[in-house]
Formats: sequence, structure tokens, C-alpha cells
Amino acid sequence: MNPELNREYPEPGEDELIEEMVKVAVARMKPQRDRIRRGQHAKPTGCVRGLFTIRDDVADDLRHGVFRQPNQSFQAIVRFSNSSETIAPDGKGDARGMAVKLLDVEGTPAIAGTDHRCQDFLTVNHPVFPFATPAEYVKFFRIRQTPLVGDLLALGWLALFHSRHLKIVKTIRGKRVASPLDLRYWSGSPYWLGPPGAADGRAVKYSLGPRFEGMASPGDPSGWPADYLSQALERHLKTREAVFDFRLQPQTDPATMPVEDASVEWDEEVSKPIPVATLTIGVQDVDSPAGRALAEECEAMPFSPWNALAEHRPMGGINRLRRAVYLASQAKRSAKRLP
Repeated sequence: MNPELNREYPEPGEDELIEEMVKVAVARMKPQRDRIRRGQHAKPTGCVRGLFTIRDDVADDLRHGVFRQPNQSFQAIVRFSNSSETIAPDGKGDARGMAVKLLDVEGTPAIAGTDHRCQDFLTVNHPVFPFATPAEYVKFFRIRQTPLVGDLLALGWLALFHSRHLKIVKTIRGKRVASPLDLRYWSGSPYWLGPPGAADGRAVKYSLGPRFEGMASPGDPSGWPADYLSQALERHLKTREAVFDFRLQPQTDPATMPVEDASVEWDEEVSKPIPVATLTIGVQDVDSPAGRALAEECEAMPFSPWNALAEHRPMGGINRLRRAVYLASQAKRSAKRLP
């Protein structure tokens, strides 16, 4: 098959795989620190307020959805997190997440009938996912369910059949992180950019990069405080803002930049990311009563790639899987809050 630009190609039997993954994901959600946590990104490392401002030089063909009006600004809530399903010390190797929720967004939602007036951008500090498709993802978790030795067997399966993906896992876990505000973040998976249901849009990926000069590597953080990333974010924002450039990377080759394989990096030399907005996280006291109240509110919020306008509809199998899993995760968290 010769794939076409800006097209999706669902796998046969994908609906059944997604249904299976929902059951597995919900079953793995256990109480941690007195509540049911998210199925992924369970541990927050900060929740802050920001301002997302569209640049004044956005090209005409990119002016869709929230990027439609140059110089428009949206209030934003930004949640930083570790990607694991368990709450572990920050020194443990893990992907680091940055979820940006734009508030009071007008437009048609990606999921018909929902009343979300927001636009979420979910990103992590690595440009690809360690799984290409829902089939691979579900297979990995099937193996993980083996009593006592499931995690070891799952890693062995990756090593034997998907060595490139195991390398991605090792690279993510091996990164030394000094602060959540010192990282570049990527969407990993692709998204539609264009009129809903029309043919004149395109597939894009997102990324955010910090403007300020980076901090030194923390070396081996295993002996650092369990919440050192939260502490670094708090210290930074007490005295200075953090600014990120938000970029879009268009798909230019359907073979080397696939929509359906989230483990393949889109070459930024071939398709250079285009800056379209700025995220400014202003000076604020994360440990104040207002800051702690926001953090508590943030943990009840749903963050999902499908909390989106139709102009920013998620694309690809991994995102189709995420739609069902995130909805089920939020339903369980809402229904089973612990006293």
C-alpha cells in the first residue's frame, strides 16, 4: 500500500483491541495516596496557570482552530507530571509530561455532543512513543498481566520482537531531568489541522520548547528528594516566568512520517517545526493557598487529546485508543473518589 498524505489507516479489528485495552487499563487503576489516580501520569510535579498567545505571523494555511486569530490569548492551566501509572520518586527514570489546557475555547468539539469549552495539548519529553500501534500496546499489556513475572516477560518480548521500541524505553528512562521547566516536549502522535471533515487540512505534530537558558544536568538524581521536580518548579516560578514556544510540524512524506506509527520520529530537518504560539507561565507561588487549591482542582480535571476542537482532531491508532482509555479512566476517577 502506498499511503497518502494526511490520511488515517485503521487496523482490522482495532475496535476489539481498544475495548480490551480499556478493561486492562481500568483494572490497573488502584488507590494511591488516598484516591484513584490517573491510569497514566499519576504523579503531578506541578500545576500552574499560564497564558497561551497566538503569534502575529501565523501563515494563512495554518490559521485553524485556536490558531485562527493572530494575537489572541487564552488562559491556560498547565499540569506537569511523571508518566508512570504509580507514584514514585522523581529520581526514577520516566517520561515527563506537560499537559496544556486552554480555557473558554469556542468551536465545534472533536467528539460530537460533548460540552468541553477547552483545547488540550498533551506532550512528553520524548518525540515518539515506544509503541507503534494499538495492537502492539495491547500485546505488551497482555504479557504484563502474567502473575509475578509479567513486567520481565513484557520487556523480554520487546527485546525479542521490537528491539527499536525497547531502545526508546531505555532512552526515556535514562534521561536526567533537572526541572519540568527545562525540557522540550512533543505530542508524539499526530493531529489534524484544518476544517472539520474537509480534505484541505493536514496532519501535524506539536512541540513546546523553553526559551530560557537550560539548567545543568542533575547528574544522578536517585538520592535527591522524592519530589525534587516539584521543588525545582516552585523555586523557579517564585522569582521568574517560564516561556515556551509552541510549534507545529506538518507531515510532508506519508511513508517516512507515518500517521499510524507513533514510534517513528518525524525528521525536523525535512519538516521544520513552525512557531505559532507562545506559552507564558508567569511568576506565581505554587505553595500558596491559591496554588495548592489549583493543584487539587487540577487532579480532578480531565486532560485528554480528545478534549479538542474538530480542527485539531487527534489522528492515528494510538490516539483512537487513547480516546476510549482516557474516557474510561476519568469515569473511574470520578465515580470512586475516596473520602
